Amino acid sequence: MKSVVAGAVALTLALSATAAPAFADTGFRTPAAQTFSASDLQNYGLSADAAQRAVQLQSQGYQIKMLTPAEAAQYQAGITDNQWIWLGILVGVVVIAVAVSN
Repeated sequence: MKSVVAGAVALTLALSATAAPAFADTGFRTPAAQTFSASDLQNYGLSADAAQRAVQLQSQGYQIKMLTPAEAAQYQAGITDNQWIWLGILVGVVVIAVAVSN
């Protein structure tokens, strides 16, 4: 039973190591971060509340970068949809293996 769990954990680690690296090349470069006012952010389409929250985050040291819709569609944090599916299947297998071992 322990070997099933250990095997599932090893498989999980192997697959997560082969998933895309965290800093994958997304094929585009965004402009440098700049400070935006609440009205600037509202002009980009944010609500007044969201713009105010963004201004608060900027004052805490966070950077805001604007992406075009095409750039946003390309940005997936390095993990493709297929990799998410495989990771979901793997989690299901691990949960079943743990449930069966009990």
